[in-house]
Amino acid sequence: MKRTGIGLFLLVFLLSGCWDQKTLKDTIFISSAAFEKKEQDEIQATISIHSYTSKENEPISKVFTVVGLSPREGRMKLNQQVSGALMSAKNRVLLIQDDLAKDGILKVSDVLYRTPESPLSAKYAIVKGSPSEIVYLQKVGNELIGEYLAGIIHTAENSSSVPNETIQTICTVLFDEGKGLALPYIEMNKKNQAANVVGTALFHDDKFSGVTLNAMQSRMALLLSDRKGKHLMMSDNVVVNGEKNTASYNVISSKVRLKIKKDPVDVVSVQIPLKVKVEITEFTYNDLTKKKVKTVEKKLEAILQKRAENVVDKLQEANCDFLEIGRELMAYHPKEWKKLDWKSDYPELSIKPKVSVQIIHKGIIN
Repeated sequence: MKRTGIGLFLLVFLLSGCWDQKTLKDTIFISSAAFEKKEQDEIQATISIHSYTSKENEPISKVFTVVGLSPREGRMKLNQQVSGALMSAKNRVLLIQDDLAKDGILKVSDVLYRTPESPLSAKYAIVKGSPSEIVYLQKVGNELIGEYLAGIIHTAENSSSVPNETIQTICTVLFDEGKGLALPYIEMNKKNQAANVVGTALFHDDKFSGVTLNAMQSRMALLLSDRKGKHLMMSDNVVVNGEKNTASYNVISSKVRLKIKKDPVDVVSVQIPLKVKVEITEFTYNDLTKKKVKTVEKKLEAILQKRAENVVDKLQEANCDFLEIGRELMAYHPKEWKKLDWKSDYPELSIKPKVSVQIIHKGIIN
């Protein structure tokens, strides 16, 4: 017992304790950040930080802007303007100007993958125009700008309007030739002083291609890639017995697979059968008999088939393998994959989606 006591006494002097620490009272957390292109290859960095009013202790958002050669230099300049050490661990959203994204997002992301405190669960979004305008809103309704931006992106992900990507998941896509990146695409709504999630930005490698999908096309892309969110609703006009009806429907379930075909001269083609089961949530002329249900099914099939073909055309135009056809070839057809120059062959590949629709529920009235 005596020896144990002596040993513990000596440990007090031998253990060094924490040699490096960051105290919360000296730390300022970034809640959102925006990057945009300036002259002479410089990057403008705009950040919002959470602060509090002195009287009512009400949370407020403060915004700072600097221009530097890189995000890291911008961070050093920002540290000269704030009364504490900036930390990005609680940053939830990174906004990147579309023109800057066309030069590649790795030049902005590199520092994130080299810093231990980086928020790997944070979201990326590509902004049409200046992203700093959105950050300078500071507050939308009762929400601070960082919380607001994270909220609208989360809502868009749940409704299958944009893919669910984070800083961590993006890294695996960027360095895989058999995958293609797509990120939320938003724009400033000056009338409402808010931001709109308008669709999806398509990438070739780490560069924004300039090609975008609207919200409806984004939902179809997520169905074709088997990445549907919690909910997926659509509305389309259908003509039944000469009457124009608006049919709104919820996709209850979907099943999709990639079929790789090879002809006698080793030319590869892809078929994508997609089966969706839907429930009708709105039909402007309420009379949905069994006969009309079959008609509506065929009408919706034609609409979704055309939409799927348009989405495939846009993916190939952007040279964005969002459906991960290259990954399928690598895994199950390695010989064919090795014969292909994917960057040049993918845009010319024959990709044929085939959509089928089944209405499994038409509402409690019918």
